[in-house]
Amino acid sequence: MSHTLSTLLKSRRLVSIRRQDIDGYGIQGFLVGLSDNLLALEYVYDFQIDGLMVLRRSDITEVRRTATDEFQERLLKKEGIRPGSQTPVSLELDDWGTLIRQLSEHCPLMILERELGPSPEFAIGRPVRATAAQVEFQSFSGTGKWWSKIERLKYSQLTCLQVNTRYLGFYQRYFERSGA
Repeated sequence: MSHTLSTLLKSRRLVSIRRQDIDGYGIQGFLVGLSDNLLALEYVYDFQIDGLMVLRRSDITEVRRTATDEFQERLLKKEGIRPGSQTPVSLELDDWGTLIRQLSEHCPLMILERELGPSPEFAIGRPVRATAAQVEFQSFSGTGKWWSKIERLKYSQLTCLQVNTRYLGFYQRYFERSGA
């Protein structure tokens, strides 16, 4: 898988990713970053790039470039949609802490997910502090109210991080207008 991944990374190709133990659905995106532990892609949904998604490599069961990926990549490029708009110059994918610190300088809001275990967790908000083993994270509700309690999310349990999504963009504009 590594040789194929590094080749796909260099060419920034549209790929399909499966995480069999987490999700029955595939994820499609342009591969834009890779380390021993993490894989970054510009997530493609309904023929649009919908932010940067970083996945834990140990959860990935398959990375393929299908005929559908090839065809849809040609359509996207004809529409002017190409990879490269979602990431800082060079992603620091050494570990979750390093990446979260880097992205928090560029992206005011992020989504962190712990998709495995007895109680899957979806946290949306902003990192307060990234330590060696966990991130202290301030979340907000669906009504745009910041929770006073700081969550502590262990890196060992994180499976997915997202920034620059359309979903986050709506909340970011709301917070900018409301001064929150």
